Amino acid sequence: MASPTAVNFPSDSTTQLLPFWIAQAKSDHDLELAAKARQVAYGKHLPEFGDRLATPDVHDRDDDFAVLLAYSKLDSSCIGTVRIQISNNSPLALETSFRLPGGLRTGRIAEISRLAIPASSNGLTLRLMLIKAAYWYCRANHVDRSFICVRHPLDRQYRRFDLEDVLPNSEFIPMQHIGMIPHRILWFDVNAIEERWLQNGNPLHTLYVSVFHPDVLDNLQARTLLQAAPDQLRFHG
Repeated sequence: MASPTAVNFPSDSTTQLLPFWIAQAKSDHDLELAAKARQVAYGKHLPEFGDRLATPDVHDRDDDFAVLLAYSKLDSSCIGTVRIQISNNSPLALETSFRLPGGLRTGRIAEISRLAIPASSNGLTLRLMLIKAAYWYCRANHVDRSFICVRHPLDRQYRRFDLEDVLPNSEFIPMQHIGMIPHRILWFDVNAIEERWLQNGNPLHTLYVSVFHPDVLDNLQARTLLQAAPDQLRFHG
């Protein structure tokens, strides 16, 4: 568990420090911390499913999956986690329950899952930052579309993200990889969502794009944009 290192930002960027940092799991110990966070968070409302998450599963060690953890700067304890699957070698986990339409399966796709925040302290900020970490992880890995399955009533919290429903009428279907609990399948275009937030005046544009959080994945946002800059210059040239 290493704290983030310094990366230079553009001189005109806005930066904001957080009371925690987010890093990718690198060891079995990290995965065990993530599993414990899942058990506690899900166990509050879904005790049986929470118990099933008490230990790392086979996907946690799969090369297609990345487990992200948030650590408190106060005591270095794990205070949250999220997982991203990029469909390189196998279908997305959600497709064990629902076959995505062909138009949504083209290109590079990902699923954001296992979002878990054991305690209520900094809950909203932590949730937003874990999803920001997942979003920038997808951008850095050239994902075209990302999917997330959410149960009721938590699906209401995702209205702020301007996501699309895969199924009509906000339909919920049981998800095998989430204890057969009915979930709503939402998705977004990774390359277009930034412009959508901007056009809609969504405050997430400021939080996720205009403001840099150096504590999120070792400045992944800045590193991704700096890496893309030469390509953008060549394109506009």
